[in-house]
Amino acid sequence: MRTLWARIRGLFLGHRFDRRLDDEVQSHLEQLADDYQRRGMTAEQARLAARRAFGGVEQMKETYRDRRGIPLVETLTQDARYALRALGQHPGFTAVALLSLALGIGATTAVFSVMNAAMLRPLVGRDVGDLVVLAPERDNERFLLFNPEFEALRVRQRSLSNMFAVSEQPFLRVEFRQQPPSYVAASLVSGTYFDVLGIAPAAGRLLAAADDEAPNAGDATACVAVISDALWNRWFERSREAIGTLIRLRDRDCAIIGVAPAGFVGHQAGQVVDLWLPMRPLTERRLLESQTMAWYSGVMGRLNPGVTRAQAETELTALYRHIQSLEPPLPPTMRQPPRPSELSLRVRDGAAGLGGLRRQFGEPLTMVLAAVCLVLLIASTNVANLLLARGAARWPELATRMALGASRGRITRQLATEGSVIAVTGGVLGVTLAMLVTPLLASVSFASLDVSPDRRVLLAACAATLLTALVVGLLPALRLSAPRSPRSLTLNDRSRDAAGSQRVMRALLLVQFALSLLLVTAAGLLLRTSVGLSGIELGFDSGHVVLLEISDETPGSSGFNARETPETRAQRAATYRLAEERLSAIPGVQSASLSWYGLFSMNDLSTPLIDPLRPEDRREAHVNFVSARYFETVGMRVMRGRAFTQADGFSAPKVAVVNEALVRERFGGRDPIGAQLTPDYPGEDDQPLTIVGVIGDARYNSLRETDTRSMMWMPLQQATYRIDSVDLRVSPGAEADVPRQASAALRSVSPYLMVRRTTTLADQVRNTASRERLLFNLSAAFGAFALVLAAIGLHGTLAYSLARRRREIGVRFALGAQRSSVLNLFLREALAVAGGAAVIGIPLALVAGSWLRAFLFGVAPQDAGTVGAACAVLVLTVLVGASVPAIRASRVDPVTALRSE
Repeated sequence: MRTLWARIRGLFLGHRFDRRLDDEVQSHLEQLADDYQRRGMTAEQARLAARRAFGGVEQMKETYRDRRGIPLVETLTQDARYALRALGQHPGFTAVALLSLALGIGATTAVFSVMNAAMLRPLVGRDVGDLVVLAPERDNERFLLFNPEFEALRVRQRSLSNMFAVSEQPFLRVEFRQQPPSYVAASLVSGTYFDVLGIAPAAGRLLAAADDEAPNAGDATACVAVISDALWNRWFERSREAIGTLIRLRDRDCAIIGVAPAGFVGHQAGQVVDLWLPMRPLTERRLLESQTMAWYSGVMGRLNPGVTRAQAETELTALYRHIQSLEPPLPPTMRQPPRPSELSLRVRDGAAGLGGLRRQFGEPLTMVLAAVCLVLLIASTNVANLLLARGAARWPELATRMALGASRGRITRQLATEGSVIAVTGGVLGVTLAMLVTPLLASVSFASLDVSPDRRVLLAACAATLLTALVVGLLPALRLSAPRSPRSLTLNDRSRDAAGSQRVMRALLLVQFALSLLLVTAAGLLLRTSVGLSGIELGFDSGHVVLLEISDETPGSSGFNARETPETRAQRAATYRLAEERLSAIPGVQSASLSWYGLFSMNDLSTPLIDPLRPEDRREAHVNFVSARYFETVGMRVMRGRAFTQADGFSAPKVAVVNEALVRERFGGRDPIGAQLTPDYPGEDDQPLTIVGVIGDARYNSLRETDTRSMMWMPLQQATYRIDSVDLRVSPGAEADVPRQASAALRSVSPYLMVRRTTTLADQVRNTASRERLLFNLSAAFGAFALVLAAIGLHGTLAYSLARRRREIGVRFALGAQRSSVLNLFLREALAVAGGAAVIGIPLALVAGSWLRAFLFGVAPQDAGTVGAACAVLVLTVLVGASVPAIRASRVDPVTALRSE
């Protein structure tokens, strides 16, 4: 240990030891000289004899230094300093190399940071590796658990220590201490929620099973709540007085009983929860007992010690199938559920939470990460190619070193160090760039995602830099340090060595252009998908329609264990009628409407419809409740009959409007106007509805809808369910001013009508293709970057070829060659690279198209036109990259070229 410490001190304090060593050597020489003088020699003879007796001074010093320091580290330090000086002498090359690697490593780190935050980062809690997510499936088609099924599973299963269900309330109206009402993100959770996750309170206590008992009929006792650390700080400045404070949720008072620990924000990435409430006391009994209404966001559990996920899945699947088999069969005319034997209850890893973002963006992010890794590979091979071209000019230097005794290992280490310096510097710049870019990248589709770097991100950045250093440093070093004799200093042998490096450089170029072709083809397929989705006939006019996402938190509203009376519904009908009138009076608003849920909001409701002429026919249809001017506002066409009017009020005869798909399914060739259908939906009291109009078919929730859904609309004034959406058709240019005035108009009608989010119908439609748009934007950017890098590499390779073949070109011109023939020679070489890249890249592009199949629309994964267009872009890029060296070659002066040799 003492020797190691001495070597480390010698490594950093070598200059002090050198001075001491010089003094000691001089002292020894003087003592020897004095001895020789006492023997009778002159002073000059004594000094010479002392030097002969002492031996080589410098050799002795080197031996001492080797024993004192760490030679390998010192040598690497010297190599690094030499590499920095060499890079400083070629600033253009250094800038291109560093920029290429910084962009490649930075993009890789940024994409992995988003992927890590969305899919990999574990939850805050105890032993998160034991957490699992329960998901019913049939052939990878997801299903949802109903509450009775969840309760039966929780009681009967033995594989899990416990399990919980959760239902999101992203906009919950809360009143606190006479302050203006505000919205918070809340979750209704089972009482076992915090226990399963392994969370300890920061103050007070957390929810327990006793807090989640189902209410008795008419029970209106106070509930309890747990708040987040951020809300505790914001509302109470972290005071312990928060415990026991009452907050008002709609028509219920809830007492705060505890505070979640700092850092815990919920059960899935991209979601920040500030309030946790017990599920069963705050949920209507009809939902708790329903076998047809699934309202859970997800179900999680914790494995018992010694139980694997496979064992738990086997047990839970058997229980789930048994529970399904006990359900009474549905009438034949209704949509039949899957057979119990077709269902499985999947038990997935729950360390990262429920994984809503993972389901939605898992595949796109994986594909983007694969694409950006290809870009990093292209950037690395490009820099390696440039280093080969630059290093070929150093053959005389390298051959001289070897002739003087330098080993191949020493030369390889020197060259590898130079490449590694570039890679490490590019890595540092890339990580710095990633820290700046990652929040911007996440804000595109993951606004609430915490993308701060953690250990996993730093390890990924280090791994990317290390792999880059291997490609950039080791590959050129091994080639350039190949054994060569002193004859390599002659022209002919240098040409033969250069030809070998030229082949390696061309191989690297083929790899770059082949991978670039893959990326460009993928971008082309996604471009055609985006164009195809944007050209779909929607069935409505989305232009100049402003959407307000609304929350109606009027006390007594359904949704929090309340039974509504006819008087409550009539009062709400009057409120909505007044709101529609005031919204219509806003300057710039051409028409206004209210609806239970908006177009392309991803909300939905389907219910069986009973035909009085065929009572056994209970086929389902999708249902929405809308105000009188809804179809005019969203631009849907009335094909037959009429739309709703203000006369279709609360006390008027019950009416409905249907779409053409429902007419085809239910009535065939019969005229539907005047026919009656009865929705089998709780709260409608089985009242028949008379069809008064038919609307043209449209898309409702997705641009990819293949079969038009059967749709029925009912007047909001007659159903009076709580609204979720306000639709405003506005004059061109009024989109910016109308939302603020609309929000004020709604508040003037009722303080419980609050705007949660504002957007436009056109944006809402576009957002349904956000995954495809994200993939296209990134793949297009990566493809363009890859082509630029490949073009730079081609330019460098041909420029080096020009320098190597200058004498040959001079001879050609001297023998009468035309300048066009030399120009064509270089262009043919470039096109040969393009041809080879196409041979390799086209099969890769076809495979990539198959991987993208789930994201494509209106284009085949192996579309020949897209592949052909990508090849044309490749050829154009090759010609651009080769043009400057080819033109310079055609302008070589033969006299100058021959004299230079």
